[in-house]
Amino acid sequence: MDEQYQIEIPQSFMAIYLRNGRPIETRKTIEDRYDLCEDLASQTGDACHVLQFKDDLSEAEVLRRCHAILRDGGVVTPLEADWVIVRVAELLQWQRPDLGPQPANE
Repeated sequence: MDEQYQIEIPQSFMAIYLRNGRPIETRKTIEDRYDLCEDLASQTGDACHVLQFKDDLSEAEVLRRCHAILRDGGVVTPLEADWVIVRVAELLQWQRPDLGPQPANE
């Protein structure tokens, strides 16, 4: 079976890579970035639990700190960092974070 287009990418993630309704990267690139961000969300979720209990922080503060680390880490773009943190909140069933003003898609 052909593995092409086997990954279903959520619209929320695809929106990062759309300009005027058209993809700005290849499907393969978007799939690779989605895989990275989904894995990162899972790993970040685990770290969020540790941080919350270790430092006795609110869910919002934990997400804010993790978001800052992701945005400054250079592994993902700022828009991908935003998506990862929203995804972390979904996975942990925490309230969706307010990430402040969103950067314009370039």
